[in-house]
Amino acid sequence: MKKLLYILDDGKRSFTYARIAGFCDAIKNMDEPANLYIFRSAGLAEYEASNNCGEYNIYRLPDFNDFDGIFLDINNYHAGNSNLYGSKGASYVKTVARTSGKPVVSIANKIDGFYYVGIDNHSAMTSVIKYLHEDLKLSSFWFVMGPPDNYENMVRTTALKDYCMGHGLPCSDDRFYAESYAVECGINGFNYLLNRQDGRLPEAVICANDPIANGVIRASMKAGFSIPSDFYVTGFDNLDLAAYLSPTLTTVDQLRWNMGTDCIKVMTDIWKGVPVEENTYTPTKLIKRESTGAHKPAENDIFTRIGESINNEMYTETFNKKLCSLQYRLPGCESILKMCEAFEDVIPSMQCRELYLILDKELYDYGNQIKFDMGTGQIRSNNDGLKTEGYPEEMELIFKWTEDNGAEYPARIVKGIFPLFEDSAGGKDYLFIPLHFMEASVGYMVICRCVDILRTGNISPVINTLTMAMRGFFSGKKLEYLNQMLSGISMNDSLSNMCNRLGYYHLASRLFTQTHNTGGHLAVVFIDIDRMKYFNDTYGHACGDDAIRSVSAAILKNIPSGSIPVRFGGDEFLVIAPVNRQDDIEDMLSRLPSAILAEASERNMPGVPGISSGYVITDPSSSLTLNEYVEKADSLMYSNKRRKRQE
Repeated sequence: MKKLLYILDDGKRSFTYARIAGFCDAIKNMDEPANLYIFRSAGLAEYEASNNCGEYNIYRLPDFNDFDGIFLDINNYHAGNSNLYGSKGASYVKTVARTSGKPVVSIANKIDGFYYVGIDNHSAMTSVIKYLHEDLKLSSFWFVMGPPDNYENMVRTTALKDYCMGHGLPCSDDRFYAESYAVECGINGFNYLLNRQDGRLPEAVICANDPIANGVIRASMKAGFSIPSDFYVTGFDNLDLAAYLSPTLTTVDQLRWNMGTDCIKVMTDIWKGVPVEENTYTPTKLIKRESTGAHKPAENDIFTRIGESINNEMYTETFNKKLCSLQYRLPGCESILKMCEAFEDVIPSMQCRELYLILDKELYDYGNQIKFDMGTGQIRSNNDGLKTEGYPEEMELIFKWTEDNGAEYPARIVKGIFPLFEDSAGGKDYLFIPLHFMEASVGYMVICRCVDILRTGNISPVINTLTMAMRGFFSGKKLEYLNQMLSGISMNDSLSNMCNRLGYYHLASRLFTQTHNTGGHLAVVFIDIDRMKYFNDTYGHACGDDAIRSVSAAILKNIPSGSIPVRFGGDEFLVIAPVNRQDDIEDMLSRLPSAILAEASERNMPGVPGISSGYVITDPSSSLTLNEYVEKADSLMYSNKRRKRQE
């Protein structure tokens, strides 16, 4: 069985579904079984760079070496600026595709070293201006173009300039405007050129694509002009909107459905060793409509498109109702699994065959990564965070839905995409869509039979809704984590690295209750630094702080495992320690003087702090509280201190 990799950069390119549909039809008619694996990003120029980083990270999920052929549909690539939104993803893809050793076909974008399948943009755009000039006898044009360093736009712009210079038509820079492929480009371009030309209109405005032409029509109508009465407008791409605009739009039909067949044929010939041309040009067709004074489209064309539109609207209406319900339910879900249960209801309206949700375990196991240090009252986390480049080696399939079996919750660890997404029968398409929080990847969704959801455009609201809900859930878990971190900080004394009084109340009380209830014993040890005032008054408070650090460090290194050390006051320390024998505490206290000497020497102190101590052993049969035991230990400590002074 053949595995075909399709890298799709789909940001604001509403016609890509037709290409995918052509591919899906073509793989069903191949001589041997084949599956199509589509890795789709939808980065936008308006997004922050970090958001696009997470979006384009989906390209790092597949191992390019696992596939028999690679198709690159990366037309948001900007040749002039490697930092723009599509360029970093495209640069990675090109590098990895080259080193894979597999045949690579670039769709609609000529890239050195790869086979090209797509239209002849130069010839197609030439047919537009040739029709306006030779058939309609026009000679004054404005040109509103797409991204200046985009391949398709560069070739279309070159075609217009070549024709104009070859026929003596004006084509100076003040007649050109270039920005993006969006409607806003048409609006901005028309207003800019109208101002640049002091309000003098051309005979026609030639646009790089249909959305731009739509923008030109909107801006001109707002300015009080009428098309085609005042000037003509042309587009390019033959999107559905070209037939529904008023007036209907003259454009170039790329016949995109055929492109999949042509791509598969090129790849099949390569596999067979049949010589293949470096460039395979697919046909185009100039569609003449009202925006250049032509007649309305034939009724059967209109009715066909209206029928398609009605079907889309019926599906979309059902989908939107389900999506609104999902948006209402998701914020109340207390777990990722509950979110998946809420998600089940919307899936049938997405018109797919199968759906999978694979997540980074860090997303929903965040709280379980936290470790609590009973000794210091600090929170420690083993969480390495979410990936910003690629995906974890191991992820979890937490949700699966199929037409035949409905919803399942496998909780299955997966490594890579195979063999999970592999069907020996062939003829399947799998769409991989990134889930991310800005630059951080959290997982991906996989949809089998994706053409309909790409055609309706419903994939974006689904992903956005799910991502926002997961981000809210994740933020809640992170807030819980941060609260625990803050709690750990508030229970920690930074000078001694021991618990403070708050830590004592929270931790020591809990340990005392647990030990008392199980019949165990605790040692309650009270320690005080001798002559602390002398260190502060003679050598300064910095030296006094070093005395506290020396004593506390010595205590921390010598107390039994499971003990809770507390800086109880300025120079007072309390240790609550599990104990089996009284001798254990005596041994600990006997080690402290030499340990304090070592710590003081390391800090170059002018003198060695001495200590006085007192301790009691708790009795599980007694009714004394922890505070009462502490008072007893404190009293014994002061008795020892007074005795030392008398000596």
